[in-house]
Amino acid sequence: MQQCQTPSQPTVAPTLLFGESDAMRYTNHTALVDCMNQIRPGVNAYDPIGSPRDFSCKFSSFKLESMQLTAIAMSPTFIDRTGVEGATVMIPLSGGINYSVEGRPLHYGLGQGSLYLPENSGQFKGGSDPIHHLLLQFEPQMLEKTALAMLGRPANTAIDLQLENPRLTPLTVAGQPFGMVLQHLGTLIDLYQRDAKVLTQLGVQDILFRHIVMMLRPEVFLSQIDIPRATASAARLEQLCDYMHAHLDAGLTLTDMEAFSGLSARSLQLAFKKHLGCTPMQWLSKQKLHKIHARLLAADDSESVASLAVAYFPNLGDFARYYQRQFGELPSQTRARQRR
Repeated sequence: MQQCQTPSQPTVAPTLLFGESDAMRYTNHTALVDCMNQIRPGVNAYDPIGSPRDFSCKFSSFKLESMQLTAIAMSPTFIDRTGVEGATVMIPLSGGINYSVEGRPLHYGLGQGSLYLPENSGQFKGGSDPIHHLLLQFEPQMLEKTALAMLGRPANTAIDLQLENPRLTPLTVAGQPFGMVLQHLGTLIDLYQRDAKVLTQLGVQDILFRHIVMMLRPEVFLSQIDIPRATASAARLEQLCDYMHAHLDAGLTLTDMEAFSGLSARSLQLAFKKHLGCTPMQWLSKQKLHKIHARLLAADDSESVASLAVAYFPNLGDFARYYQRQFGELPSQTRARQRR
């Protein structure tokens, strides 16, 4: 991402979902337009509502593998922009905007809903309250892939997420406020300093895609929650476990497991609990630990604990705790025993 200059400006409340400490800050709306067009081209205007002296904005942005995340807080502003590359979901954390999307009025905000905009959508413009929101810009194909996996359908089948239709979407998933999920993810994003590789391995992108799918078509996906779509036979579970074991360093997500097995998330949870006494992710983590343990016992002096572990666990501190819980000693102690 091309960096913009950061003028020294007063802080805009509220605190951003992530990246508050080094956020881009502006009180000059023209400079903000220039900067935003470097990141997400298509901005025609950010015009202050009221005195230009009162205009202020701050934002933080980073990219995961298939998704750009931007947290932004802005004083009352008239916004005019043309559609951007990729589809976009705009999720309000406070405030709202009276938008016109391709001539269709849509009021987006905490009391109304999130706003979905299709890939390369036309002009949208409107006036905002003081607002704090999250913009998720993503590849529609990845969203469809996630949706098919969640429904247990083959990857080459069609699915209608109505991605060509700009619209308001619910702010809840299965009755729970999506904002609460985002607050937890924001803390995680800051904890790992927006490290895209680590956050992807931890499943942050997968969590966001799965929630977006359920927000866009709740009538399709929420009806599936309590109904396992297929019975996981011992043979099918064994095939999945073989696949997981062969891809321990691939950062597998629940969506990957659904896509391979053809089973829903609920069916997977039930099958693993019944046959293996744990969740799919717990089983995967245990296999990674056993893999590292075996490698530590066979490693030569050129391989450090960190170099062996980093391919399987994004955070070495977490890895050390998991390892000690599993084997009763730290990985460094295993390595020291091997050298004797």
